[in-house]
Amino acid sequence: MTGAAAPVRDEPGSAPPQPVRPAIAPAASTLRFALLAVVVLATSGVVFLSVYTFLPDRLERLTTTISACEAERSAVPGWYDIPVVTEEDRQRSDAADRRMSECFAPVLLDQLAFVAGGVALLFGLAIASYLSHPWWIVRRRRLKRLSQSAAPELWGHLEQLSREMGLGRSPDWRIAPFARTTGGQAFGLPWHRYVQLDAGLLVLHTTDGPAFRAVVLHELAHLRHEDVDRTYLTIGIWRAFVAVALVPYLVLAVHPELLHAPRDWRWRDAQIVAFPGQTAYRLASLLVLTAVVYLTRNAILRVRETHADVAAATHGGGDALRAVLDRLPTPRGLWSRWGTHPNPRQRLAAVADPRKLSATGSWELVGVGIAAGLVGSNASLLAGLNLLSDARLAYAAVGVLVGAVAFALLAVAIWRVVAQGPVRAPSALIWLASPVALAAGFAGGSFLSLRVAATVGVPSSFASPSVWVISTLVLTAGGVALAGWSTSTARGVLAEPEPASWAMPAVVVVAALVGALLFAVWLPASAVEGGFAIRMGAPPAIGTDIGWYDGIARWADVRFGPAHRLVFNPFTLPCLTLLWLAPVIIRRGRIRGTAVHQPLRLGFAVIVGAIGAACVLAIGAVLPFAAKAALPTWVRQQEVVDGVPFFAIYDAAGSTVAAVVVAVVMGVIAARPGPYRPALAVLSGSTAAALSALVIFFVTDPIACHVNVWEFSPAPTRCFGVVYAQSFSRVTHEIIVNGVILALPVVVLAAALGAAYRRRVPQVVPATRPTGPFGRAASTALLVMLVAFTVFVSVRILPLAHDEWLRRTFG
Repeated sequence: MTGAAAPVRDEPGSAPPQPVRPAIAPAASTLRFALLAVVVLATSGVVFLSVYTFLPDRLERLTTTISACEAERSAVPGWYDIPVVTEEDRQRSDAADRRMSECFAPVLLDQLAFVAGGVALLFGLAIASYLSHPWWIVRRRRLKRLSQSAAPELWGHLEQLSREMGLGRSPDWRIAPFARTTGGQAFGLPWHRYVQLDAGLLVLHTTDGPAFRAVVLHELAHLRHEDVDRTYLTIGIWRAFVAVALVPYLVLAVHPELLHAPRDWRWRDAQIVAFPGQTAYRLASLLVLTAVVYLTRNAILRVRETHADVAAATHGGGDALRAVLDRLPTPRGLWSRWGTHPNPRQRLAAVADPRKLSATGSWELVGVGIAAGLVGSNASLLAGLNLLSDARLAYAAVGVLVGAVAFALLAVAIWRVVAQGPVRAPSALIWLASPVALAAGFAGGSFLSLRVAATVGVPSSFASPSVWVISTLVLTAGGVALAGWSTSTARGVLAEPEPASWAMPAVVVVAALVGALLFAVWLPASAVEGGFAIRMGAPPAIGTDIGWYDGIARWADVRFGPAHRLVFNPFTLPCLTLLWLAPVIIRRGRIRGTAVHQPLRLGFAVIVGAIGAACVLAIGAVLPFAAKAALPTWVRQQEVVDGVPFFAIYDAAGSTVAAVVVAVVMGVIAARPGPYRPALAVLSGSTAAALSALVIFFVTDPIACHVNVWEFSPAPTRCFGVVYAQSFSRVTHEIIVNGVILALPVVVLAAALGAAYRRRVPQVVPATRPTGPFGRAASTALLVMLVAFTVFVSVRILPLAHDEWLRRTFG
């Protein structure tokens, strides 16, 4: 903290502001430091991969391997020029992909090792800079130790301030004899902290005690807030990034032969001349990414100052600190808001209202998205496509990591905003603007990637604008859904008098797991044309001239690519289960069945889901009779050669009806008032889907068999046969996945209509009673059975999931 302070006195009776409790609101500097680390990791990976091609031996090895693998592929006919029709063709194609991957694996592993070594060097240098910063500051500024014998009164005052701040151990007090300013600086390592006192500040000790106290408390607040380590690690990362990544790349871009023939340089050899399109794009991308790193570093340095101001004001330095801040010069120009120190007016506003500390700007989430887009594009190209034979699996593997980090940071940002006022109605800026900013950053980061830079000027290297828009909208929709759940859960938890200390990590972990699942499905689809296309079902084999029947056949089997990947996925149902199970565990672990002002209405959600399953039962019982009455026998008979038979259309129609019921059930829950509505909607939908699957396999299908709606000849004499677990698991997954996708617009519309109705009609909040022992036991038993059902169905989908995700790479 620097600047001249005017003589002031603390006014009696001034109430210090109260910041947001750190136990429930993680520091903004933590979020920004994580963002800085991710952006530096992603950007340095791009740089080191480019530097790899400047090394003569590495470049020769790469070109030799490419030539050898291409020659091996050409020597074996039939690898890629024969269409895949039969199962043998598919096995042959998969084996060919695996052989090509094995051929490229050594050089690609060498590339990854080179990048890993460069990243290790960068972060090693950053840690070395952090470890050496106390020595460097003491030496460069010629700091002198302040001893108790030299200035006993000053020493005693400083020690008293250290105890008031709540530090367990006093810092090493150092005097900067050549600094005429009235500021100070906190620095040092965890085992040895320092506080520098400028010479001008010592004058304030005798002329203006309150100002001296405010400045010292500000510096001690840095130690109390434990932001010294993040600060100097941030500075070290920035310096290491410039020294290890940025400067070497720029030098090699100008002089590509520096490592091979350093004295043989010609301007025409520079990459900007030899490859103007690709080089200009890479330099522009690197410039943008460097700006993101630099601005993130400055944001960390700014937010630590504001936190220290609030902590100093809280410990009795409020009026004097406000006067000190008021006397600081206001920087001019647009760039001042992006510097290393916040504007004094912003600092005064944070002291007046500490809740501003919990605000997370949209630009931070844009930065998170840029980092995620960069990592997703580059890693899937380099670490994925060439090491895994299946491109979809490669993108999915990268998407797991990228999605987990991106959505975890999104959940942290939402939690911090909700912590400012959990009882207030959530603003659209919380659950809408945050995921939009994340998706926008991801879209921008994807265009800054090595993959895009390498294909500039190549025809068809970019997806069409419509594909880009659709994929971004799908990502935004998924982000909004998860942000809505995070907002609702955070409000419900933080509204309690004593929220659980582990609630925030639990919510963030669930958001990370669900985000990883969504990204693993979204990223492969976004990389291909038609990845998010909605395809109508095939026409029926018999009966296409019956218009309404042809329409049912096509609509009952509508295909959406990402939904197909979620169906054949053993992690889909566990992640959906966590969305309602996490709030249940958090709330039950805290309230233990006592009456609260915002009850978690589990029983109502389960009952609504059971009613939905009852509707499926009623429709499924009537459906075979309606089909026999409406369709002639020759349409319903099973003997067909080509096309979709009636029994497949009938089964798809039953699953579609169940999916629609799941969507309606979730909409009913969303339309009602109360907390945890997204979680309860998922619980109700999961209940409806589970019961509907049981109803279809054990009730309505036997009814259809007895009615002989499929016109078996002869008619079946036994309708309760063996139920195949894989088929049951697949149908259950189809019902709940399609139901949740259909529920997205239904839930939004239902929530809006419910809110509009409650604004027009006054609502009477009924008195709540504590749940009795029987009610708690019954609800617990039902939830345990639902979890067990989820585990069973998820295990049974494993063979089909292996065929969908892993077979092409691992056989």
